Amino acid sequence: MEARISKFEAVQALLNSYFNRYPRVTIKALSMRTGVPYATLRRILQSEVNEIKDETVFKLLERVLHKKEQVEFIRSHYPSLVRMISPPSQVKPAIEGLSDVLRKFLYLSPHNLIIRLAMTRAGASHEAVERLTGESGLLALDEMIEQGLLEQQGNVIRAVFAEMDHDATQHQISNDARNFVRELSSNFSLISHVCESVTPEALARIVAMSREFLKAIEEIKEDAIGSVPFFLNIVVGPYDQQDLPGTDRAEPSIRSVVLEGERKSVFV
Repeated sequence: MEARISKFEAVQALLNSYFNRYPRVTIKALSMRTGVPYATLRRILQSEVNEIKDETVFKLLERVLHKKEQVEFIRSHYPSLVRMISPPSQVKPAIEGLSDVLRKFLYLSPHNLIIRLAMTRAGASHEAVERLTGESGLLALDEMIEQGLLEQQGNVIRAVFAEMDHDATQHQISNDARNFVRELSSNFSLISHVCESVTPEALARIVAMSREFLKAIEEIKEDAIGSVPFFLNIVVGPYDQQDLPGTDRAEPSIRSVVLEGERKSVFV
C-alpha cells in the first residue's frame, strides 16, 4: 500500500510541477493531449484518490516528462519493468526520435512560424509569439518546449536542432509565401516570378548565380546579426526536363493528345 501511495504522490508532484512550468496549459488541455479524462486529472490534483491506474501513469509520463526523466520515474516505481525491458546502459538517449517530432510540428500552424523564429540567432519570445499568433501560439510554444524541441533561456526561446530535409524545405517555401506581407515597404520585402525558356547552358548559369547569391547572403548574415527575423527562398528548376543534358528521354511522360477526333491520355 505504501508503494502505491508513494507513486500517487510522485505523479501528483509531477502534475503540479508541469502546471507551474506551463501556467497557460489548463487541466482540460492536458486531458486532450494525454487522453486521460479531465475528471481523473482533477481528482489526482485535489487528492480525491490515492491510487492511479498504471495506464494513466504512463500516459501522463509520456507528456509531462522527457525520455530520460521517464526512465528515472519507471526505475523508481516500476523496477521490475525496467529489468524486463533493458539494462540501463541500453536506454535510448532523450534526443533520439526528435526528427519525427520536429516533422510533425513543422507541418502545423502556428507551430511552424514559432519554430522559424526560434531558429534565428535572436530567438523567439513570448511577447513576439503572442503578438503574431495569439493565445493558440502560446499554447503551441509551451507544447514544443515541453517536447524538447525548443528551450527557454531567460526570455529568449531557441531551437535545439538545425534540421531541414528536402521535403521540409519545400513545405517551408510554400509557408513563407503565405507569410509575405504585401503592404511592407519595398525596401524590406520583395516578391517576384520569372518564367521563360532558355538553353540548358543558360539555366545552369542561372543556378550557379543563385548559389553565389546565397553565399553572399550567408556573409551578410554573419556580419550583421540583429533582431529582425527574415526569410528568403530560391527555387529554380525546369518545367519540362526532357531537353536537359543527361536526361533519359526514353522515360515516359503522360501527355494529353487528340487522336482521330477523340481526346486521350497516352505515353509518349
